[in-house]
Amino acid sequence: MLREERKKLRNEPPKNLTAHEYAIAIEVALKREIGASRHAVKTLCKLTNASERTVQNWLAGVRGPSAVHLILLAQNFSSVRSTIMFLSGQEGQYAVGSEIIVDLLFEAIALLTQQ
Repeated sequence: MLREERKKLRNEPPKNLTAHEYAIAIEVALKREIGASRHAVKTLCKLTNASERTVQNWLAGVRGPSAVHLILLAQNFSSVRSTIMFLSGQEGQYAVGSEIIVDLLFEAIALLTQQ
């Protein structure tokens, strides 16, 4: 028999972060810290064990990194860590330069409005 009283799940509105917005945010963070040159692609490939095409997709804002790749990127790049904290709504809990976040947001907005 099933119990009559069940725990109810909270009805919180979902965070409205799309996959495209996530990809753009990571793109901006990576370009700010490492650039988008051929050397940057090779460096990111070595750090994450991802293919060149995958890294090129990150730097073009086509797709964002998967969980494992995102963790490896966050270990090596402070801008990626800051972006993750901002996207998760936790930016106020850690000492992060607010001017860096503002610059990243302006760059992301510029990229989103171009398309």
